[in-house]
Amino acid sequence: MLEIRQLYKSYQGRQVLSPVSFVLPPGQCLGLAGSNGSGKSTLLRLIAQIERPDGGDVLYGGRCVLGNRQFLRKALGYVPQTPELARDLSVHQQLALWQSACGVSGPPPGDILELLGLEPLLKKPIRALSGGMAQRVSIALALLARPRVLLMDEATSGLDRDYVPRLLDWLEGYTSGGGSLVWCSHHPQELDRLCGAVLRLEEGKLIA
Repeated sequence: MLEIRQLYKSYQGRQVLSPVSFVLPPGQCLGLAGSNGSGKSTLLRLIAQIERPDGGDVLYGGRCVLGNRQFLRKALGYVPQTPELARDLSVHQQLALWQSACGVSGPPPGDILELLGLEPLLKKPIRALSGGMAQRVSIALALLARPRVLLMDEATSGLDRDYVPRLLDWLEGYTSGGGSLVWCSHHPQELDRLCGAVLRLEEGKLIA
């Protein structure tokens, strides 16, 4: 179970995320909604520990996981709003690098390559990818270690439209199998389909 306790963040003295708390049990999807700049991406970046919170705690299975690299690499997958990839690597090298960091041996999983149509792209350099292709690679990186928790920030934004229903189908199976998903989206139909509950943020404050 993922538990967020009073997580908050300020930049240059301005609070951009007021204390947020929630509990996400296995097998459930929690939606995040709100306008641009409302704090959704900040919250996910704090949980994924891309940035440090000013206060609060992140627990998994009742234990604090702030600073726990094993949790971050093996139990948590994160898809940022904009792909953060190494432009000089090929797709295969990018996948292999993250697999190594996560302690995953062998070739990239065939089911993930098939889900995201990456087999024809493996030899391509990241810098040559379209935005939709790069998004597919970013999603694949989050799935490689078979994480128990997924944080996905506007994952269908810029994604080739043919892959959106395939991804949503996969995520329904993921939560049905016990995975925990935090799904940030501007699309009400996606939130309705995937999420058992939706939290709304506005100006860094939880309003629902």
